[in-house]
Amino acid sequence: MPLELQEFTTPANTIVIADTAAAPGTLPTPAVFTPPSIISPAIDGSLAYIWSPNIASGQTVTFRSTFFVDLPLVSAVIPVSIFYAFAANGNATVTATLEVVNILGIVLLSIPLFTDSNDGNPQNVEVASGDALLGLAVLTGNFVRITVDATVTAPVSIGYASNPGRYLGEITVRSLV
Repeated sequence: MPLELQEFTTPANTIVIADTAAAPGTLPTPAVFTPPSIISPAIDGSLAYIWSPNIASGQTVTFRSTFFVDLPLVSAVIPVSIFYAFAANGNATVTATLEVVNILGIVLLSIPLFTDSNDGNPQNVEVASGDALLGLAVLTGNFVRITVDATVTAPVSIGYASNPGRYLGEITVRSLV
């Protein structure tokens, strides 16, 4: 299966859309890089974790990452498989949707891909996956967009400085064409 996309979450493709520590009127805002802890797992060698610019113990943040996939132009059905590896130092739940969008920005097709959770294990890399069949929708001028929403809760640090949350995701898209 040819590799169509492999990309990590970064401040360039991920925004904070909800944050319990954010002041009113400050969202959405780009995510920021945050240093990993000594127990943070790497995903494909990357430790480029992100978080909200706001930091509070027990804070809950929802990220929206948007990835664009360059699929070959087809007039038949093309199967695609999407894998999403993610890690966080608290509870994390991810949901992904694949959309085919035309040149006017109108969504022509929306396919729910997966929902998964890391069960709060800070040393765990969880992998979610989903498959889709794309047909006539992948024509000249249309593009495929995958949106991943991740809600992450930072650990609570009683008696210590605020413990910032950490979140890292990597998407891999493969097709049969």
